[in-house]
Amino acid sequence: MRTKTAEDLSKLQVICSLFSKTICDDLYFAQQIKESIEASLPKDQSDQTQAFILRAQELVANIEAEGANTGIEMVEAENPLTPFSMLDLRANLLEALKRTCRFDTGLVVLTGLKDAICPKGKRWTNSRKQEYEDAIAFAREFCHQRSRPSSTLSLIIF
Repeated sequence: MRTKTAEDLSKLQVICSLFSKTICDDLYFAQQIKESIEASLPKDQSDQTQAFILRAQELVANIEAEGANTGIEMVEAENPLTPFSMLDLRANLLEALKRTCRFDTGLVVLTGLKDAICPKGKRWTNSRKQEYEDAIAFAREFCHQRSRPSSTLSLIIF
């Protein structure tokens, strides 16, 4: 049996958030949906997070009648032109929340946070680890404070 990676678990979280009415609490069913979405993607897109989420969004619109009541936004934390800053993260999250606020159910997927804080080839120091943990805590609190009380918002960090 294949071991679960962090990306596999994040994909399962996406499936559980999007297909909540279909799968209820059945993780085996969620795993089957995840694997079928991965199998339906072309080989060159199979490892791309955005392609997986777009395919899942198409599928949920076909399966669940209230697919139009779900807003999905991707937030890239990594910008190759500038170093990571909490101000940029805040601005990107705010833009994503503005686009999802009209939906009853929202999904914000934050990608590239680890690579933005500790670029490839750099050491993972205690200060970078603390900055990563602070960024996660900030993203959670920011989304919690700025989402409608009557809506359900899921934040998934890839």
